[in-house]
Amino acid sequence: MAKKISKELLIKYHQNQCSEVERKAVKEWLELNDAEDASGELELVNREEIDSDQIWFNVSQNVSQLENQRPFEQAVKTRSLAVRYRSYAAAVLVLFAVGFSTYYLFDAIELTGNTKVADQYQTIQTQRGEKRTVTLSDGSTIRMNYETQIQVPEQFEGDERIVYLTGHAHFDVVRDTERPFVIYTEDSKTQVLGTSFDINTKEKGATEIIVTSGKVAFSDKNQENNLVTLTLNNRAVLGADNSIVTDEVDALILTAWKDNRLVLKDKTLKEIVSVLEPWFDVQVTVENQQLLDDRFSLSLNNPPLTGALERLAFMGSFDYQIDGKKVIIR
Repeated sequence: MAKKISKELLIKYHQNQCSEVERKAVKEWLELNDAEDASGELELVNREEIDSDQIWFNVSQNVSQLENQRPFEQAVKTRSLAVRYRSYAAAVLVLFAVGFSTYYLFDAIELTGNTKVADQYQTIQTQRGEKRTVTLSDGSTIRMNYETQIQVPEQFEGDERIVYLTGHAHFDVVRDTERPFVIYTEDSKTQVLGTSFDINTKEKGATEIIVTSGKVAFSDKNQENNLVTLTLNNRAVLGADNSIVTDEVDALILTAWKDNRLVLKDKTLKEIVSVLEPWFDVQVTVENQQLLDDRFSLSLNNPPLTGALERLAFMGSFDYQIDGKKVIIR
């Protein structure tokens, strides 16, 4: 007489309590997929009698073991589970696999207004003490300063090349008159055809842009008629009150960081410390508070922490001590 596959037997199987005969019978039943394919070798119960909640619990337990693995591996292994349990849980597992891997690989991007980006965007970020250069699909490059995040597509599609920025980055945009390059920050929009410029959102409530070549259109994201056109050595700052203030600057000095040059001109030690800490990922304590108002200028190419401190100590006649990531200036 054929072995009957009951819900009790399935539960025993998942708890690894079956005999060899029972395990073989359940395995064959799972592989058959449908009762019609059994060819009379197994007597199958009506599937409505099987406790689907219990089966799903066991399936989800297996899936939960995959949580610490890479998303692609999860999708593959989850798919294999779906095949094994396809008689009652395939659709749910496939949805789980797709949703889980997509969640970890990409962030959905929503634009202002009614425009929605169809491409899948990925998030790239830098930490304290880290700089990074990213090359986009059109050949444009983004040099990211420390503690910066960008959202970029794997491939640009449509009639605009759109990127999102939080932090500080320098853009070298390949010219394309057919597809403008657009950068959105929390409060601003920058549009170019092909040029170089620096955008910084680190100052709370403000976005700063400095042009190093070409022409740039810079505006309030929510009020695009509030717009200025900038060229080489122009700087614009969009403030919390939505006003845009422009002036002339030395772009090479103010964007020297992108070439890993530490250039500080007539800055107080207090201002310099605020640059050194995230640049080198250190914590600086100035014991002699009178030093904080002293002013310094220096220009160093790819400096180590000790090199910057030695130069400052020489000019300011103070001592310093480095202990791991802690710096003490006396």
